[in-house]
Amino acid sequence: MSNSTCLFLGTSAFSIPSAEALLASGVCTLLGVVTQPDKPAGRGQQLATSPMAAWARERRIPLWQPATKQELTALVRECAPDVAVVVAYGRIIAADALAIPPHGFVNLHPSLLPRWRGPSPIAAAIAAGDQETGVTVMRIDDQMDHGPILAQERTPLLPHVTRTQLEQDLAKQGATLLARTLSAHLAGDIIPKPQDDAQTTVCPLLSKEDGRILWNESALVIERKIRAYEGWPGTWMELPNGKRLKILTVEIEGTTDANPGTIARDAHGRMVVACGEKKTFVLLQVQPEGKQPMDGASFLRGYNGPMQCN
Repeated sequence: MSNSTCLFLGTSAFSIPSAEALLASGVCTLLGVVTQPDKPAGRGQQLATSPMAAWARERRIPLWQPATKQELTALVRECAPDVAVVVAYGRIIAADALAIPPHGFVNLHPSLLPRWRGPSPIAAAIAAGDQETGVTVMRIDDQMDHGPILAQERTPLLPHVTRTQLEQDLAKQGATLLARTLSAHLAGDIIPKPQDDAQTTVCPLLSKEDGRILWNESALVIERKIRAYEGWPGTWMELPNGKRLKILTVEIEGTTDANPGTIARDAHGRMVVACGEKKTFVLLQVQPEGKQPMDGASFLRGYNGPMQCN
């Protein structure tokens, strides 16, 4: 085990492989885990524990959940780690805190920075049709995803991958790169490389409205969006009766002369919708409001509304 000490900041399941890699590698002594406070979730608004908090509690690793930036800064000052590691923590860290560890705050980001700075880089890469993606280990400064790069690793972005699949793959890839890079960083063997700000692209925090399908868009754009927004915010269409229908899985079928948004039943009884560029989609699996997922054909058999939507 290294004599260097480390504080780990993470919240989502994406963080866990990195924490496990640091423990297994012995690159530093883990002082504890910092994660966001438990939050109300679901219809009952019961307090829900984050995946990272559950991981730390199960292993009896010291856990802190500061509610404010000031509390976090005080915690970092008290722990006095040699380095702090941040993986999907989800909160802004004050400049005062960034200055405390001698080796700074090191962050794992799931994109090829400076492409896709921001909170939704995995979804952004899929939705944009990027041919490759990857992971970046960087040192945090006082701007969003702006700090100098310590290491970067590329990977092809396969044409049918979903956000969930890619997130899991990048979490594993990033964990390995992070452990290897942190060891070299602590030894002083890496010269940080400034990002090329001229190449920057930024992705926003996604909202539920971002998942709305506009049927006048091309089939390619719609198909990418469905894969990119799997899980959150999800993709959905507004039916002519005003209700929302979640779209879970689809396939691009063929051509049509129908107006975009026209709902029809094909020769096999499946639910198809016309989209831009005279293409059609088969809705293989959907979820009506307040109901369980079902195949599109079953939904269409019980649907008696108009057959033209926006």
